[in-house]
Amino acid sequence: MDLVQDCGCLEYLEAFIVVDRSFEIELSQELHGTAGVRSDRRFEVLVDSLLGVLLKRFDARCATLHLISPPDHEGNRLVDEVLVRSVGGQRPSGTIDQLLLENLGSLEVPQLIQDIDPNTPDPILSYSVPLIDGERVLFLIEGDPERGFEKSSQATIQSMIDQVQVDILDAYLFRRQSRMIEKLEARLEQLEDVLAQQKIEIDPECDESNVIPVAEAFIVGEVSTVDPAMKEVLAQVERLRETDLNVLIHGETGTGKQLLARAFHDGTSRSAYCFEVVSCGALAPTLIEGELFGWRKGAFSGADEDHAGVFERSSGGTVLLDEVGDLPLEIQQKLLRVLQEGLLRPVGGSEQISVNLRFLASTRYDLQELVQAGKFREDLYYRLAGFVLEVPPLRERTADIPNFVQQFISEMGLASDSSKRFSESAVRELMVYPWPGNIQQLKNVVQQAVLTCNRRIVPRKLVEQYLGELNGERLQGQNVRSTREEVILKIPASEGFNDIIAEVERLVILTALQRNRGNKSRVTKQLKIPRQTLYNKIDRYGIEESEYK
Repeated sequence: MDLVQDCGCLEYLEAFIVVDRSFEIELSQELHGTAGVRSDRRFEVLVDSLLGVLLKRFDARCATLHLISPPDHEGNRLVDEVLVRSVGGQRPSGTIDQLLLENLGSLEVPQLIQDIDPNTPDPILSYSVPLIDGERVLFLIEGDPERGFEKSSQATIQSMIDQVQVDILDAYLFRRQSRMIEKLEARLEQLEDVLAQQKIEIDPECDESNVIPVAEAFIVGEVSTVDPAMKEVLAQVERLRETDLNVLIHGETGTGKQLLARAFHDGTSRSAYCFEVVSCGALAPTLIEGELFGWRKGAFSGADEDHAGVFERSSGGTVLLDEVGDLPLEIQQKLLRVLQEGLLRPVGGSEQISVNLRFLASTRYDLQELVQAGKFREDLYYRLAGFVLEVPPLRERTADIPNFVQQFISEMGLASDSSKRFSESAVRELMVYPWPGNIQQLKNVVQQAVLTCNRRIVPRKLVEQYLGELNGERLQGQNVRSTREEVILKIPASEGFNDIIAEVERLVILTALQRNRGNKSRVTKQLKIPRQTLYNKIDRYGIEESEYK
C-alpha cells in the first residue's frame, strides 16, 4: 500500500487490478501470432508487437524499447535502443538523454513524468523489468504534450507487461544464445583466416576436426552412398539388376544416372556382353536411325559396306538410352518394335534381325508430361518404364558430399595432392550450396580448389571464392541476371514507384542472403543495415529460408 499512498490516488490500485479487457484481448492476440516465429527472432517480434499494443493503449506518439546492461564497477549502465514504434514515423524526443534512460532502466516500478515545464521532456511513461545477469529491458512511452497520461497509467503498463514478462524472458534467452553462437562462429572464421594468412596448418592426424568425416558407405557397382534415400535407390538396383525388366532412371542432369545404369549391368549375367550408351540428344536426326539399327551396303550415298547398329552389336548385353526424351517421334515408333518383339530391320535391308537386349533409359524430363504434350509416345513410355527409379539431386543427399570430396581428390591421381584435405568449415560450405549441376559441378569445384591451393588443408575462403563465382546461377531468370560483381533486374516501365522499390529491395536482400549462405551477421555488415531492419525486410517480402539456404 505504500506505493499507492505515494501516488496519492485510489485509481492506481483499481487499474492495477483490472486492465481494460479489450486491450488484454488484443495483447493476447498479438503475442499468440508470434508462436510460429523462429526462436532466434521471437524476442524482437514479441516486443515489437507489445510496443504496438502499448502505443495504441495509451494513445501515444512514440514507444521505444531499450536493453540496459548490468552496472559496471562504477555503477554505470549501457543503454542500447532495440526497437522504435511510432505514429507517423516520429522519432523519440531529443530531450530524452542517456542519463535519463539509464536512471529509468534501473528502477523497479513504473515511472510517470509529465511536468508542465518547457525545459522538461514530453510526457513519459516507463517500466523496466529484469532479464538475466543484471540486464533489464526498458519500455518507454512518449505521450502527447497536450493530453499527457492518465493517473492510472503506471499501474496499467505494469499489469500489461507483467502478463507477458515470462514470455519476454524466455524469448530473450533464445536471442542471447543465438547471438553467442554467431559470435563463436565469427571468431572461428577469424581464426581460420589468421591461420591461412600465416600459412599455419593443423595436422589432420592430430586434430580430427579438420579431417573430412568419411562414413561407411553402401556400394553397388561403382556407386556408393551414406545417404538413407540414396541407399534405398541402390537397394532397388540390387533387387532388379538380375532381372530383364526395363528401367527408367529419372533425375536431374549430373546426378549420376549413367553410373547407376552401369550398376545394372556390371557383375550380372549380361556383363560378358556389351554395355552401350546411346546419347539420344547428341545424335544428328539424320544419323540416329542408322546408328541404332545399322544399315546395309548401298542404303544411301556413302554406305559402302554393311554396318551393325548399336542394338545388333550389343545383343546379349545392356543398352542405355541416355536422355530418351530427346528421341524424335519417328524413331520412337521403330524403337517400340525392338522392345516389343526383339526384332529390328537395318536401313536399306529387307531381313529381320533378332536381338536379345535389356533396355535402360534415363531422362531429366517428366516423360508423362511429354506424353500429354504429344512429344513422346505413351506406349513407348510404358515399355521403358517397367520400373521407374528416382535419383535424388545432390542438394537432397548432402551427407554424401564429404565422401565425394575425398573420392574426387583420390581420382585426381596427383602425388603432390594425395594428402590434401578440405577443412571442416570448407566442407560445410559445400554442403549448404544447392548444386544446380549436381555431382559433376561438385567435382569441378573440388578439382579447381585442390589445384589452386598451395597448402595441405583447403580453407573455407578458397571454396567460397569458387562458390561465389557459381552463386549467380541461383538468381538467373527471365528478369534477373547475376554475376559476382553485380545484379541486374529488369522491371516493366509501367510498374508503380513503390512496386519498383519493393522489388529492388527484395532482390538485394535475397542476393546478400544467398551469397552469405544465410549468415545474417555478414548480411547486415555487407548491406550496412541494422539487424532488426533485415528481419523486418525478410518478413515484409516473404523471403523463405529455402530461397537462400
